[in-house]
Amino acid sequence: MRSSLQWLLGGATGLVVGSGCYWLVGDPILAAVSGLVWGVGLALTARSARHHPSSTGVTNWRSARWIGLGVAGINLAALIGVSPSLPISAELRLALGLLIIGTGLLATATATLAEVERQGDTATTTEPNKATTAGQSIE
Repeated sequence: MRSSLQWLLGGATGLVVGSGCYWLVGDPILAAVSGLVWGVGLALTARSARHHPSSTGVTNWRSARWIGLGVAGINLAALIGVSPSLPISAELRLALGLLIIGTGLLATATATLAEVERQGDTATTTEPNKATTAGQSIE
């Protein structure tokens, strides 16, 4: 997927999510921010998958547990934290859930890209630990 297609996908997603939030709640700021975090988050996720395919697949428990914890925390906040017991409308509850999950998507995408760049910078500026074998991971 080319770079322009990634941003087109992100922009289209942002437009759909933002329009949907505005239709549900009628608040332009909530709609714009929700659309922005979803659009940029999805575009960066597509960029990460294209430029760093090894970062998209979880191969061991050590990294999977932190990704799982992050995803669980984001979904817990969106689905349980914005609960039906709050004195807000169902439409606003859905829009806030979309905002929280979109923010989590953006945070995960930027953290993944930051880690990939950090590992790339570390690999080029420092020498590998000679005590570490090929089968061990460096934490």
